[in-house]
Amino acid sequence: MADAKITALTALTAPTTDDLLAAVDDPLGTPVTKSLSIANLLTLFFSNVAVQTLTAASGTYTPTTAMKKCLVIAVGGGAGGKSVTLASEAGGGGGAGGTVIRLFTAAEITGHAGYAVGQAVAGNVAGNNTTFSSSPTLLTAGGGSLGTTTGNTTTVGIQGSGGAGGTATGGDINMPGQRGGNAIMFSSTACYGGAGGRSFFGTGGSDCAQSASVGGDGQLYGGGGGGAAESTAATKVGGAGAAGVIYILEFIGG
Repeated sequence: MADAKITALTALTAPTTDDLLAAVDDPLGTPVTKSLSIANLLTLFFSNVAVQTLTAASGTYTPTTAMKKCLVIAVGGGAGGKSVTLASEAGGGGGAGGTVIRLFTAAEITGHAGYAVGQAVAGNVAGNNTTFSSSPTLLTAGGGSLGTTTGNTTTVGIQGSGGAGGTATGGDINMPGQRGGNAIMFSSTACYGGAGGRSFFGTGGSDCAQSASVGGDGQLYGGGGGGAAESTAATKVGGAGAAGVIYILEFIGG
């Protein structure tokens, strides 16, 4: 081994895309060394990330050029808090929208990119579904449901249920929305409206005591509205349910 040589390598601390790398072809057979530019190497990997946030009621998702994969997070709309119309009555909080998370390849969504986002609703209205792709529907993040009221009562301990959280189907991860809080009669003269449910991205509307009369609005994205409470016979409307969203993280090829 007297004529064996060790060649010192110099670190390339500021590479450019036209610099060449050594690549070995067929390492198990007769190796052949070839050159590979850094630019060509980058085409094998993701070189950028883009974000799209879809909030319109409906539309078509247009991928960014050279998108290879995308992570889609869909949140359903929150339900409004339950309204009341009777004396000594309280309403349950609205359920939050469900959340669906799924990683797609470009091929999986080509031709199936229609979407619908669950929009905000007033009190006493159920939440709307958020769906990704219309034919077929690939993801569904369900809207929250309405709760019930205690009814006109002064019986201590009577409750009105909070609305169920929205369902979640089609994802790698499916998370139902949180149920709204229950309404309750505390005494013959005091009642309480339930808080709205929380979603993955949004808080629920605040609860309310009898004197406050209206529940708080759900917050973006997908929070349920708080239920109303009333000591007289006047109508009090529950808090609004927040809109859903589709959030898309795109991985772009080099």
